[in-house]
Amino acid sequence: MNSRDPPSKILLLIISCLPHSFPLTNDYLFDMFKSYGDINKILIFERGKTNKAFIEYLNIKHAILARKNMMGKQITPQGGKLLIHFSHLKQLNLEVVDQTRGTSYQQSEVETQLLLNSVSKIKIKNNKENIQCQQVQTSQVDFTNQNQMRVAQDLGESPNKAIMESQLKQLIQILDDDYNNEIEKSQQIQFDQQQQIIHQLLDQKPSKYLIVSNIDIKVTSKMLYNLFNRVGHLETLILNKKQQTAILKFMNSDQATIAKELLNNVLFFNKELRILFHQQQDDQRALNIDEELYIGSKTKFKIVPISKVLILSGIKDIIEIQNMLKLVGMIQDIRLEYNQIKITMVDIYEALKVISVFSEYEYKGNKINIFFQ
Repeated sequence: MNSRDPPSKILLLIISCLPHSFPLTNDYLFDMFKSYGDINKILIFERGKTNKAFIEYLNIKHAILARKNMMGKQITPQGGKLLIHFSHLKQLNLEVVDQTRGTSYQQSEVETQLLLNSVSKIKIKNNKENIQCQQVQTSQVDFTNQNQMRVAQDLGESPNKAIMESQLKQLIQILDDDYNNEIEKSQQIQFDQQQQIIHQLLDQKPSKYLIVSNIDIKVTSKMLYNLFNRVGHLETLILNKKQQTAILKFMNSDQATIAKELLNNVLFFNKELRILFHQQQDDQRALNIDEELYIGSKTKFKIVPISKVLILSGIKDIIEIQNMLKLVGMIQDIRLEYNQIKITMVDIYEALKVISVFSEYEYKGNKINIFFQ
């Protein structure tokens, strides 16, 4: 369940990146979570940029199911990502909340609670000695509440008001503790992930194979081949579209090393490529329907540093080529120089997109020759 806390029927929702204008209500959360089981109560706390809420189910199994299915999802298309954990609260007491911030969705329980409150008020009014006896037998929290009730009586305040304020402070403290614990856990998870990545990097051994991950869904095997073949002599690649990863086979480990150094962590179609050496047998072939084996032209280009300036030859129609390239990347400047077209893109990332799409592209029966300057 990815939580170090024991399961509880009360869930703590931490809602981040929710637009300030979004009208978050208890009923809205109820509609989202009611399909997983009977909900007892919902209580929302709003604190600055982060919204937090409690949802109490009648059955702990329903809370576990809700957490499993809703973790990481957004409550609205505009934002509001959910981080859900089991709360340390034993019960969700709505009696301590002013301004109707909490809502009970079990009517019979509400009526019972109101009846108990009425009986409690009669006992407080008619039998002070009985209250003092109960103070000795109650827990430390209840003992504190009763003391505050006596102080409130001396000051002429309502005893229930003092108890409510004390319980509200306790509830807020528990909420803060829950939130701080989850922040610590999130930071620990991030640290563990970073350590794992560091160990992977330290254990790397040069190879003529590279594994590329975090590939944008729009990128095809041909585009990926065109890009990597410009920074190393690439032979073949296998693209797994479902996992958004690819295994690339270069002529030798030196070529793979150059490609890794030039393109690792580089932004390519809105995603930063993650590249590691990969140990694999020479028999490279697609093993399932999600994998696509691509064998390119194997043209050996001169390996140069990537640049935002591109040179095109074999074409003189500057207006038409400009319109074509604008469909792929943002152009800063374009001009005709010595029977070549010099194109300056906005940045190197736009240039990489153009290279991947138009490398050895057929235009009016001729291949477009395109190079980094």
